[in-house]
Amino acid sequence: MNYRNFLLLIFIIGLLIANVAYAFQNNPDEKIAIFPFENFSGDKRAPEVLVPMIRSRLEKKGHSVLKEEDLNAFLLKERIRNAGCVSKETAMKIGNELKVKTILTGAVNTFSDGNDPRVGLVVCLINTADGSLIWANHGAADGEDFEKILGIGKIEALNKLSERVLDILFKSFSATPPEKDSELSYRIAVMPFQNKSKVKDMGMMATFMFIVELFKNKQFIPLEYGDVRRLVIDLRLKDKGEIDFINTGAIAGSAGVDGIVVGSVDFYREGSALAVPPEAEISARLVSAGTGKILWYNSYHAKGDDNLIMLDWGRIRSPENVAYKAIEKLVKNMGKVKWR
Repeated sequence: MNYRNFLLLIFIIGLLIANVAYAFQNNPDEKIAIFPFENFSGDKRAPEVLVPMIRSRLEKKGHSVLKEEDLNAFLLKERIRNAGCVSKETAMKIGNELKVKTILTGAVNTFSDGNDPRVGLVVCLINTADGSLIWANHGAADGEDFEKILGIGKIEALNKLSERVLDILFKSFSATPPEKDSELSYRIAVMPFQNKSKVKDMGMMATFMFIVELFKNKQFIPLEYGDVRRLVIDLRLKDKGEIDFINTGAIAGSAGVDGIVVGSVDFYREGSALAVPPEAEISARLVSAGTGKILWYNSYHAKGDDNLIMLDWGRIRSPENVAYKAIEKLVKNMGKVKWR
């Protein structure tokens, strides 16, 4: 084979690889459905602004996203009104009917405009084959997080800040299930956290963030909240942050989990200036699904200036990130539990 023919062969092979990659990325069987997001932000515009940004981001990465009209028709037919979570039953049904491989959903926790805008959200990717979590992440920031000397870098436009938060959020995005040894990992159901703070919906925000952090830990396999929500309805559980022995057994039997997490947001302050840093205190306990005994309990208090070094370095300005820091500490400590 002469050099010219060799180059031609390489070119043809390159085209074939590119076509295969394109076909894989745009295979109808690989579609992602973007389900409605829960909105805890208090701003009705939040999902209308953020979800199209997320759709555009996925499509630019080569993912095929289910048409909005097809999704709406499915939601209407199945009378699905809840947002932010998907049960295993619903996931499998849309997977079979519309050839959707994964579902993306989550919650907008923070979305506020002004001189110092704030954006924060939780996003989860769900496998339609079995309703399991494939990927989950949390991202939050305020405009001053990007500020450098003399105010340079501060973001004052809400849309621009939203894009930066999505950059942080989707940096780790993967449609491939994480490697976790089922024999060395524990399936966990996170029940709705009780909210003792004065901030509306903070208990549910903490619940979603706790699930994300459990997902990131190789020791735990969190149950998708859609299935937890179904259990809460079926068992008619009303008291958040509490669970009795009878319900522990019922959840263990229905969900097949090893442990159940119940918790509360004991204190949460958003802060208003450098003199008043954001602050959060969150408590959680782990109950054995088999025995109903408490295996672990802890509480963590975090402030935005805990790691302040000098000249404002190390300060956490986003209240949501302060709460997430407390949850990170709790989950890390929970990983030391001796199950047997």
